[in-house]
Amino acid sequence: MNGHGSFVVTSLFFAMFSTLVGFGVQKTAESEARQQYLPRIQALDEERQELARQVAELEKMKIKDVTVTAYSPTVAECGPEPHVTASMVKARPGIVAVSRDLFDQGWVFGKKVYVKGHGIFEIADLMSKRHTQRVDIFFPDTEEARRFGVKQVKVALLAG
Repeated sequence: MNGHGSFVVTSLFFAMFSTLVGFGVQKTAESEARQQYLPRIQALDEERQELARQVAELEKMKIKDVTVTAYSPTVAECGPEPHVTASMVKARPGIVAVSRDLFDQGWVFGKKVYVKGHGIFEIADLMSKRHTQRVDIFFPDTEEARRFGVKQVKVALLAG
């Protein structure tokens, strides 16, 4: 082999050797980084899974298919003080009463609900214990409340 060929072979050998050493160094660095960050990656993955579970639980709690009815300020429907709600505010359009099971699940006074097809209302009253999974929309006129009827509707508890 002449001097030039020897130089080419040596250069190729050196280039291959450098590449292999660099590859080994890179793999070692990746391995060390993986070992260093693996516990944090696992902790973040567990946290992500827990948050996904909580979101699913909140969605289940906040959006429900319920029976929606209407009520008006009569003694027969509301008791001896039909113009005062369970939250001690004056009965008025824009409020709803909720069944006690919903109330116990966080559907409490002052919170807002969206009743699909009917709008946004404030929770200000409670329904009789005999009702479950139910929202009652206030109407000042008894006949209008009767015409409303009974409906199965999606209702969402709004944030805030």
